[in-house]
Amino acid sequence: MTAEPQPGTAHDWLVRHARHRPDAVALTCLDGDAVRRLSYRQLHALVASVAAALPALGARPGDRIVLVLPNDESFAAVLLAAVGRGIVPVPAPTPATTRTEAFGRRLRGIVADCRPALVLTTASWRDAIRTALGDLDVPGGVHSWPDRAVRDTGAHPPDAPGSDTPVFAPDAPAFLQYTSGSTGSPKGVVISHRALHAACAQAALVYGEGPEDVAVTWVPLHHDMGLVTGVLRPLYSGYASVLMPPEAFARRPGTWLSAITAHGGTLSSAPDFAYALCARKVTDRELAALDLRTWRVARSAGEVVRATTAERFTARFSAAGFSPRSLCPSYGMAEATLTVTTCTPSRPPVRLAVRTDALRAGEVVPAAPGAPATVLLSSGTPLPGTEVRVRDTAAGPDDGPRVGDVVIRGPQLFSGYWPAADRPTGWHATGDRGFTHDGHLFVVGRADDVLVHHGRNFYPADILAACEDVPGLRPGRCAAFGVEDGESGGRVCLVAEVADGPGTPPAIQVAAQVRRRLAVSVDLYVSEVVLLPRGGLPVTTSGKVRVGETRRRLARGTLPRL
Repeated sequence: MTAEPQPGTAHDWLVRHARHRPDAVALTCLDGDAVRRLSYRQLHALVASVAAALPALGARPGDRIVLVLPNDESFAAVLLAAVGRGIVPVPAPTPATTRTEAFGRRLRGIVADCRPALVLTTASWRDAIRTALGDLDVPGGVHSWPDRAVRDTGAHPPDAPGSDTPVFAPDAPAFLQYTSGSTGSPKGVVISHRALHAACAQAALVYGEGPEDVAVTWVPLHHDMGLVTGVLRPLYSGYASVLMPPEAFARRPGTWLSAITAHGGTLSSAPDFAYALCARKVTDRELAALDLRTWRVARSAGEVVRATTAERFTARFSAAGFSPRSLCPSYGMAEATLTVTTCTPSRPPVRLAVRTDALRAGEVVPAAPGAPATVLLSSGTPLPGTEVRVRDTAAGPDDGPRVGDVVIRGPQLFSGYWPAADRPTGWHATGDRGFTHDGHLFVVGRADDVLVHHGRNFYPADILAACEDVPGLRPGRCAAFGVEDGESGGRVCLVAEVADGPGTPPAIQVAAQVRRRLAVSVDLYVSEVVLLPRGGLPVTTSGKVRVGETRRRLARGTLPRL
């Protein structure tokens, strides 16, 4: 059963469910061994209590308010209360999910850019936020929403909601989503009510989402993947959502799969690295307790999807009932309200083995059996109403595909970057490189992150894959780029984090193994290997390495070398 069309705002969707399905479960929040469930009636009561307080705190329609809140009902309530009053919520990272220095720098950037009326957080984070903001002006100040009040409101819910909620123009901002900052400074992406509605309708159609589904997410709600899949799509289609703290996944990746098992999760999304971590870290004992037969759509998005990750994950968890057809690689970004292309259980990804040397030159040529090859996994086909093209390419061999710049357009696209939010009328340049084949999109990397050396292109995903099993390196935490030296046309530098714990080889051995692995696997010769302690690389809020920022810090001498 798929969802009926739900016009209006996300707050309108909540009101509708609270009126017609008041006792159905809207949210389940996990906090260690504690489990809190809120019905639509209780969630609406909580949202109403927040909405009543916002004017007294100085927030008016059209104002922005920054949300520094955990992955639980408090985040959902403040977000929906703001939407219901015509106030623009701005999700921001938390001290719990971001290293202190990076948290402060990112929060200051968001606040300086969007100029919010106030910041809402928890009592435990209030002082850290005030310290991070320093002398930045926030007219309404930093307020904590009492943790106990947030959790207990709804125990005595008011009568079912009426129909007297305000009506907002479809093109008015629903929320302001800051990009994860993979290139340059993060930008404020303005998502309208119209774009959000289109994105949720597309997902409901392609994934067959309906009230019987259960979403499970640990992805931070300040990230577009967590927000859309953990709060907004469930509200649109009327299914329950299970919210986990991101720290729980970071400490033990298997908790994600355990939550899917315990709550009968049918929909869950995460970046490629999360699937790779589970394949490596989940023990045989944990595996024996899992039942993943209900998990019908496992979206892998947020970074290039690697074929090796898909193979290892499905092989590892088939014993727990996970179906290979459930793994649905996708491609998207904040500017598209999350999703642009996707695979589905009925339309699985296309696997291509292409000549590595040709791919370096931007050509896509099938590899002969037994020849050196790069194996690519597609990110699916465009959502209904969405168009994807690859530009700036010439015809490939036999008019075959070539790697080029990916551009998109569709009803779910953003209204522009804050503050000049004019809805794009043409194609949006994504900044990613890729090609299309058989209707599927293949993404090979960010244009800014592609290493060009001696006339050949080296993609970040290939470098990560080559270094993945090097003893002593932290998987997924490396970046390679060119450094000008004025003599040989530049040299190649690789910066990587080492794994902590016993048994880590000496740094000189790790560096030598990295050089050998890259030379053999991708024919790339590295002049310098810089090793950092855990947490030393700058990363985005979704965990992707910021290659450009790594290059800049290396040049400034501010990387914490071992």
